[in-house]
Amino acid sequence: MIHFAKKSSTTAIVCLLASSLLLTACGKTETTASASGGAPEVTELRYQGGVGSVTFPELADDLGYLAPLKLKFIGNTISGPQDIQAVVTGDTDFGGAFNGAIVKLISAKAPIKPVIAYYGVDENTWTGYYVLDGSPIKSAKDLIGKKIAVNTLGSS
Repeated sequence: MIHFAKKSSTTAIVCLLASSLLLTACGKTETTASASGGAPEVTELRYQGGVGSVTFPELADDLGYLAPLKLKFIGNTISGPQDIQAVVTGDTDFGGAFNGAIVKLISAKAPIKPVIAYYGVDENTWTGYYVLDGSPIKSAKDLIGKKIAVNTLGSS
């Protein structure tokens, strides 16, 4: 998930949403032709949600940033790779996954266009791994030869 500094969260959400919508415009959407160029070609965007979470597109829709576009929820996913595969097959119009899954689809010549990293590190965002006080693990080097367990978020 991408996190933004509070000072620009509204702008960041709008930019993220715009980027997400451009992510994979290869799905089959309901379209309308516009001779005057004023009406949008795409009126509905199909997407998958995540159980127990509100996605950025859902938030943007609720705040009115998507009008006149409408979101169409088609179900939930718990897998980034599956989410973007649904775009490639035309079941959804946009999705998100970690960079490795995107690279694999691009190398397989899938018709997708990545526009923003799913998660990463910058001056405002950092994902850390933690151990108990007194643990013999003090750095990544201490993990060599060890078995570890991680949840799916960040396990990639």
